Amino acid sequence: MTEEKKSFFKRRTSGQIRKLKAVLAYNGRNLLKKIEDSDSCNDYVELRFQLIPGKFFINSGTSEEAARKSLKYGELIRLSHPESRQGCYDSSEIPLAMRERDFSKLKGMKEEEIRVVGYSFQPRWGGDNLKRVVPFVFCPEGVRLFAYSETMKIPGTDRRGIEIVVENYDDAERVRREGASVVCEVPSRTRKKPRYKLKLLHVPTTRGKENLASVLTLKNSAVIDDQGEPVGNSQTPHAVYNIRYTWDSENERSEVITFYPQDIASYIKIAGECWKEHNLTPMEMNPFALFSQRGVDIYKKLENNVLIFDPTISSKSGRGGLRRLRLCEVSMLLARAIGVFGHNEIAYWDPVRDGKLKDYDWKVR
Repeated sequence: MTEEKKSFFKRRTSGQIRKLKAVLAYNGRNLLKKIEDSDSCNDYVELRFQLIPGKFFINSGTSEEAARKSLKYGELIRLSHPESRQGCYDSSEIPLAMRERDFSKLKGMKEEEIRVVGYSFQPRWGGDNLKRVVPFVFCPEGVRLFAYSETMKIPGTDRRGIEIVVENYDDAERVRREGASVVCEVPSRTRKKPRYKLKLLHVPTTRGKENLASVLTLKNSAVIDDQGEPVGNSQTPHAVYNIRYTWDSENERSEVITFYPQDIASYIKIAGECWKEHNLTPMEMNPFALFSQRGVDIYKKLENNVLIFDPTISSKSGRGGLRRLRLCEVSMLLARAIGVFGHNEIAYWDPVRDGKLKDYDWKVR
């Protein structure tokens, strides 16, 4: 039985989308403008071409399998951060400036040739040199999860939002050098599901030259009890599946750390709580692209006003069928939105222009 999403996260089904008026798109040229200009109440954009690169269909029986490969192994924008710890210590640049510079590469590309699904950063010092991956689709979804959490009371308290507990403060020097460990309890997007309990490691909370190096080693982790067992609902099904999924024709590739909406929502909450105490360090060092209201509006249309023709699925006509976009396709189109409209218009939160993140308009019209 399909699990039911909470009303805050509900989106149109493909059947509901098909009842709207179709606007056909036969190629990727000027596609994002066509999507943005469409009437969300009355229109949907029907893509009559393939978005997922053909190489991911090799040894894949369905577009669903190809989509999983595309999300895990697709093209990424590699952030141009310093390559050494000392280089980070010597740098005055913050992650936002890196994203603005590196995302600008998309502006020089033809819209239809952008196949990027996210961005990455990777420390190359010490014992941790794992690549960190942020799929674009999880950026606005993390903002939505944060906004939803701010409407909910923490069980047993009068406080709202994601519950956070900062560890390591008994060792101030270690926190300054490595960042804090923060345990977070995040609401589920699914009805009757318990909260997720996770930990973010190396969160920069104390101003110092070590902050950039700390945040580049940011990692997510399950909360483990004294017996070595996960505490509570520690991983999403997608996270578990994404870790286990491999190419059919190749050996397991190097492990990576993927950040999910729960991680992004938690970091926003941590930064917000520090902001209230006049500590801007976590927000200044924020490694996640916080989408603007315009970027969120495009994301909502990709979820609720776009279908794609897929010959690998059956229909009564025998010509294949229409389906909603998969995660990799949404990520790719968000990258194209950044390329077409610019980083500051899509992947940058301006409080004056956009208002508070928790007050974004998520209503489907």
